[in-house]
Amino acid sequence: MMRHLVSRRAGGAVRCTTAFILSLGLMGAGELAGAQTFVYAYSAACQSYSSDCFYGPSAVWTPPDGPGVTSSVSHGFSYIAAAGNDTSYNYSGIAAAQASVSGVNAWSASSSASGYFNSPGTYTGNGVNSAGVIVVRDEFRPASTPTWSGPGWFRLSYRITGDASVTYSESSDVSGQTLGLARSSISFECGSVRIGASGGSPCASPDFSAPPPGSINLSGSLNFDSSQSVDRIVSFDMPVYSDLAYAYRLQTGVSSAVSMNALNRTGLIQGNTAADFSHTFTLVDAKLFDAGFNEVTQWSASSASGFDYANISAVPEPGMATLLALGVGLLGWRFRRPVPLSLAA
Repeated sequence: MMRHLVSRRAGGAVRCTTAFILSLGLMGAGELAGAQTFVYAYSAACQSYSSDCFYGPSAVWTPPDGPGVTSSVSHGFSYIAAAGNDTSYNYSGIAAAQASVSGVNAWSASSSASGYFNSPGTYTGNGVNSAGVIVVRDEFRPASTPTWSGPGWFRLSYRITGDASVTYSESSDVSGQTLGLARSSISFECGSVRIGASGGSPCASPDFSAPPPGSINLSGSLNFDSSQSVDRIVSFDMPVYSDLAYAYRLQTGVSSAVSMNALNRTGLIQGNTAADFSHTFTLVDAKLFDAGFNEVTQWSASSASGFDYANISAVPEPGMATLLALGVGLLGWRFRRPVPLSLAA
């Protein structure tokens, strides 16, 4: 454990390391166009002031009917100052995560982080974080219909239910500034590419802001700094053209982080956060729209995974989540429609 002067915002190390965990699953446009169906899960537990991480084994699902697979990890971190140093300075934390996948249409993840930090002065970079991550990549081909031929949008909608449980507390013998937090989050990365074409396109979404120009992925995440239940439907839209093959890639990360930093204080900092979305990421609807975003009826699409995107049960209305256990972070969504599309084949 290292001692540092504080010169940044609370939780900076936590956010950096969580981003590092999630970036391990990112895929470029060339890789996106290379495989047909690729579905896997991985997990990581990290100490926040560095990339000191421990990983669960990657778990790959085999289409079309392979059994569900799981990646999980748990690790503890601790530090007690050596004799002759600030012996009142001590720290302990534990991080755990799990991710499971059973197809292109169903997966789950959970994460937790907890710890304490007893500070006699100015320290930063203390904390732990974890993430369970699922990556889904599938190839599909939307067929033309009597009423649609040409450019359009392919929309996938997922129902997400779960709970976030977050607590953070501190006590102080000397007045000072605390730079700590406990937080759970869900993040998404989504992109698509036409098979045989160069480059790729970020997904659009009624639930996330558009990415910067030149991006090949839509990125979005929502953070939870307090305990709450979640029952949401979130959608991703991909530009398509009739009778051409495309691949989409969606990465979902469920993460928890505790940051415990202090400036000029003596006292105890404690944080706990947990995120449980077990069996709660479910593909509940797929729709095809024309370039003006009018819904196309009686459509069909073949897929490399064998999953029938055109025949999914109707979207259930979100209700009160009935989940039980750890807890995770999510969203405050808003509606926004993609702009009309004009594409050449």
